[in-house]
This record gives sequence, C-alpha cells and structure tokens, in this order.
Amino acid sequence: MSIYRRVLRYYRPFLWQTIFGLCLAVVGIGLNLLKPWPFKIIVDDFLRAGSQIRADWRFSILLLCLALIGIQFLWGIINWITNYLFVKIGLQALLKLRTDLYSYLQSLSLKYHDARRSSDSSFRVAYDSQSIQTIYNKGFTNIVGSVVTLIGTFVIMLQLDWQLTFVSAPFTSLRIGFAANRHPFKNKRAPFSHKRRKA
Repeated sequence: MSIYRRVLRYYRPFLWQTIFGLCLAVVGIGLNLLKPWPFKIIVDDFLRAGSQIRADWRFSILLLCLALIGIQFLWGIINWITNYLFVKIGLQALLKLRTDLYSYLQSLSLKYHDARRSSDSSFRVAYDSQSIQTIYNKGFTNIVGSVVTLIGTFVIMLQLDWQLTFVSAPFTSLRIGFAANRHPFKNKRAPFSHKRRKA
C-alpha cells in the first residue's frame, strides 16, 4: 500500500478536479442508463397497446425520438469533457513525476551513471513512469464508473422486476470475476520488459 500512498501524493493537488470529474461521470452514467427509457415507453404504451393506442401517437413517438437524441447528445458531451479532464489530470501528474525523477537523476554522482547504462535510466523515466497515469485513467476512474453503473443498473432492475434481477445476479458475478482475472495491471510490466530487451 505504500506505493499507492506515494502515487496519491502526485494526485493530491488535483483533488477538486477529480471530484468534479467524478460528478460529471455520475451524470454521464445516469444519462447512459436513461437511453433505453424512450424505447420502453414506445414498446409498452404504443406497440403493445393495439387498438387502444392513443390518437396523438405520432406526436408522442416524435417527442420520444427527440428525447433519445437529446440524451445521446448530452451523454456524448459529458463523456468527452470527463475523459478530457481525467486525461489532463493524469498527464499533469505524469509530468510532475518525470520532473522529480530527472531532478533526482541529475543530483546523483557521475560514478552512479558510469556504473549504469544511460538507456536504462532513460527508459524507466520515459516508459515505466507512465504507470502512474495508467493507475489513474485505466484503474481508478474505470473502477468507480463501473461500480456506479453496476449499482444503478441493479436499482433499476429491482424496480422493474426483482425476480429477474435475482436470477441474473449469479451470471453477473461470474462475468465480473472473469473480467477481474483478465485485468490489464497483472501483465503490465511484460511489454516494458520486452522493450528493454530489444533496447
């Protein structure tokens, strides 16, 4: 856990920006969960209505289609802003880490640099340091977004049909376990080692 505390030190100056980005991500997840809502109304109130369909069904379907387009448009804008903000924060933290690493390397004696290959130090600063951005952009933000999406989906499913929700819960657990076993952080250092051998 000590390494994560050291990583957190580089992201502490961006705490409020991260909170703002997470709030935008929650709004985006809510809009994403709203996407099937217009189709639900069309199917339940119009396609299944049969002869009891309302007289103004054309106008109602037009409004529902416009609502679907509006939800998709708003979701796209919020998702773009959220990704831009998170990537910017990750790059700023990466810049701070690389600056500290280069400053520390320059403070070392010439004897240390003579005993090591310069390409190895440069490679570690240039490539291995990217892990700090990966932890933030592909780890922390993705996990938070996935958890909120999962909770929101189960809440909606419980309101619609609690029996179907409990039937699908075991399959969802299996899928989560399968995704966790294929997490990218487990094999994160393999490409770096391969590049180092080629260098």
